[in-house]
Amino acid sequence: MISSRAAIASAAAWLLLLVFAIALSALAASHNTLQGDRGLATWLQDQPFPGQTLSDGVRAVTQTEVILVLGAVAALVLWVTGYRSQAVILALGLVTMGVLEVGLKGLVDRPRPDPELVERRAGFDSSGSFPSGHVLATTFFYGAVTYFALSNRLERMLGWALIAVSCFFLVTVPLASVWLGVHWPSDILGSWAWAALLLALLIAADHAIAVGRVRFPRTFTSNRASWPRDERHN
Repeated sequence: MISSRAAIASAAAWLLLLVFAIALSALAASHNTLQGDRGLATWLQDQPFPGQTLSDGVRAVTQTEVILVLGAVAALVLWVTGYRSQAVILALGLVTMGVLEVGLKGLVDRPRPDPELVERRAGFDSSGSFPSGHVLATTFFYGAVTYFALSNRLERMLGWALIAVSCFFLVTVPLASVWLGVHWPSDILGSWAWAALLLALLIAADHAIAVGRVRFPRTFTSNRASWPRDERHN
């Protein structure tokens, strides 16, 4: 059980991250590039990794729409296997993520990297550059998958397989977005910040449900409302 001191520290850290995310969004709204964007983007584009094929591939399967479908499937699996509270908070998190992405892109309205400043290696839709929808969606969803897998909820081999897949996308998608010339590094940083805020809320909600501080209607609960401990580690 989390102590009151730890809870206060966690809340303070979350608020500081929120202030940082808002400040970075405001800067992105008023500046096409931020300090370090050009140098870091140029350096990364000079590297052989992740390369054209891998970059195109990972971005194709991490579009926001694809992540929402994967998330819906994951929530459905949680629901039918008895983890209904977790299915609900994951679904709510995905919906919030989608709304947040659209809202931030509209409010910030940052143009994509100028092809005179970076090498454009991929096309993109007409949406703004900040935040990166691919990175925001990937970080939230695969961050949630990693959290679930690390909480003794799955068979060990399946859990580690999911963690490996999650880490692969968590690393390659941000790199690919800059390497392809479709986002600035500060777009990625903003995406990480907003995704981390949402992910922290999901984890906090899961913990609150587990200790009984938040109670769902009977329809949303089952004998697996809180994640079981792995008896092998007792």
